[in-house]
Amino acid sequence: MTRVAPLLIALLLALPARAQEAPADSSDVDEAVLENLSDDEISGDPTALLELLENLRENPLDINRASAADLAQIPALSASVAREIVRFRETYGLFGSIPELRAVEGVTDEVFLEARPYLTIGRVLDVERRPSLYPAVPTLAEVRANARVDVLQRVQRRLDLGRGYDPVPDSLAGTPDEPTRYAGSPERVYTRLRATYRRNLSANLTLEKDPGEPFAWDPDLGSYGYDFVSFHLAALQMGRLDALVVGDYVLEFGQGLALWRAAGFGKGRESVRTLVKRGRGVRPYGSADENNFFRGAAATVAVTPWLYASAFGSRRTLDASILEVDTTEVEAPGTNVVTGLGATGLHRTPTERARKNALGQTLGGGAVEVRTDRATVGVVGYATRFDEAFAPGDRPYQRFNFSGDEAAMASLYANVFLGRYQLFGEVARAPDGVFGGVGGVEAALGPLDFVALGRHYPRDFVSLHGYAFGERNGISQNESGLYLGLRLRPARGWIVSGFFDQYRFPWVRFNVPRPARGHEALLFVQYRPRTWITLYAQGRTETRETSAEFAGPTGAVLPGLTDETRQSLRVQGEYVASRALRFRARVEGTRYREAAGPFATGVLVFQDVRWQFLDAFLLDARLTFFDTEGYDARLYQFENDLFGVFANTLLYGRGTRAYAMVGFRPGGRFDGLDLRLKLAETRFRHRHTVGSGLDEVEGDRVRDLSLQLRYRF
Repeated sequence: MTRVAPLLIALLLALPARAQEAPADSSDVDEAVLENLSDDEISGDPTALLELLENLRENPLDINRASAADLAQIPALSASVAREIVRFRETYGLFGSIPELRAVEGVTDEVFLEARPYLTIGRVLDVERRPSLYPAVPTLAEVRANARVDVLQRVQRRLDLGRGYDPVPDSLAGTPDEPTRYAGSPERVYTRLRATYRRNLSANLTLEKDPGEPFAWDPDLGSYGYDFVSFHLAALQMGRLDALVVGDYVLEFGQGLALWRAAGFGKGRESVRTLVKRGRGVRPYGSADENNFFRGAAATVAVTPWLYASAFGSRRTLDASILEVDTTEVEAPGTNVVTGLGATGLHRTPTERARKNALGQTLGGGAVEVRTDRATVGVVGYATRFDEAFAPGDRPYQRFNFSGDEAAMASLYANVFLGRYQLFGEVARAPDGVFGGVGGVEAALGPLDFVALGRHYPRDFVSLHGYAFGERNGISQNESGLYLGLRLRPARGWIVSGFFDQYRFPWVRFNVPRPARGHEALLFVQYRPRTWITLYAQGRTETRETSAEFAGPTGAVLPGLTDETRQSLRVQGEYVASRALRFRARVEGTRYREAAGPFATGVLVFQDVRWQFLDAFLLDARLTFFDTEGYDARLYQFENDLFGVFANTLLYGRGTRAYAMVGFRPGGRFDGLDLRLKLAETRFRHRHTVGSGLDEVEGDRVRDLSLQLRYRF
């Protein structure tokens, strides 16, 4: 540990002795993983998953050195398969080449192809000369010789602006009738400076200004030109030091019930492998989400090869709406209460800017974890204090919201392997003493993978910093349910997967006046006769109870429940004509109805192409036609975008959407330089305005322009 500080300093000052390879393009494997997120609304920060995939791709895992926990971070590898790889290596010796992984049970041709972009292999002699119980600590010379510096600059802008950017008439300026306008320019500006040494050391500075925010120097509001600033210094897997982060960080423990400050996969076509969370403990944070991270210091140390201890502390400010209580109704004059936390990270108008950094939070905690070949068992807890007290509203759905200015939470979690079965679970005690839990079993039975997951989050169970699995992914309160998922490989080239999830909400929710229940099912069938052609079909249906109004015996209107059903069917084909040319087409239909009323329907058709030409140029283009009967029949599509941008486009109404993204990597003297430009247009039929509120645009189209420069040296 005494060598960590000099190594971090060396990383910051390192000037590489040779040019590095330019970053790889986003692979089809990445797209398949990310599209698993794009079938519905996203909660949490999906860019954290983007960064995980990018880090795996640019710093692939050595199959002769990586632990089972590291290998399990690859989306294609389940925890069971990761353990089999390590067990095979320990039994039969080190792998001589990456294709030898096919000899491991569970590594099918499909799994191998999906995992291959994230794997590498070092020289066997180097591994054999380092028989240590702990990861090796690099020398200063190794850090200086292999450090990478990454500079990324991105500017995005909507070309057709809403009325929030209209100038204020001189006659209304400074008067009570002055209309609300955005304080800043329409550009989203993102800057990231990052220095890394493999997967072990990183120094990061992330800066961002959202559209409508002013580019101003205002330290009192935390604006230093850019509206948001994130930074960290981190050392990972170096001797007994498993992790050390100073600055911004996230915590991932257990199944996310108590502490998981990052996004996670929910329900989708990957119905088994991504359901069981694989917590990485303390990890540095470098994204631009302004809410889901901690700021301070955190560390994990290997007390022994199997016992790990973590400690963390955080002090940061949060966006919040704070109300000054009437001094005649309270004993302490001037008492303030928190009525809600900000979630958007936007600070464009006077109201939004008044909420910025309005609430301070101090948090501290720790964890102890036992890691063996057959099990991971841990306990984690924290205590936190807010500068102002929370006061829940007086409506029924707000009754069990968090109240007060102090909270403490603790949980016990475990993953236990019994042959081909993995038992997993977490039980947590909420601040008010209520217990909640999530757990289940995952099995790898040859061609069949299976998972059963149950969760029980009582109505008064509050998890301030958790992100556990659920129907409302990441909201671990007022929900119970049972999820069953399977993935079957009936024959070479075929995959059949699906899930059935039944859930209930034992207390009222916003706009739902009664306890409610629902169920959801998905079936996914893929046929890949050759590596260059893939066909799949996916059907999905969900029925849940929602609010409705009924006439009572006296004619009075009574609140009640009725069923709403949403269904979709998708067919997609992909053809890889060559290493330079790929085509993809999709047809998707959806329908929605309440009770026994008529269906609202929608359809989406797209064709896209990817063309890599002259080695230096990349073109991604797509044309989409959509026609839906309103918002209820909406459809989503995942789009290729700039590095670190998750594009999950919502489409409803009638119209077309087209985009083209051009990438340029000159190579040669400018090796390491990557330029990307994306232009997108959505055009609607029979519409004279697009959007609402201050974002309402006159006309029938909206256009977006994005430009990004990335340089690695």
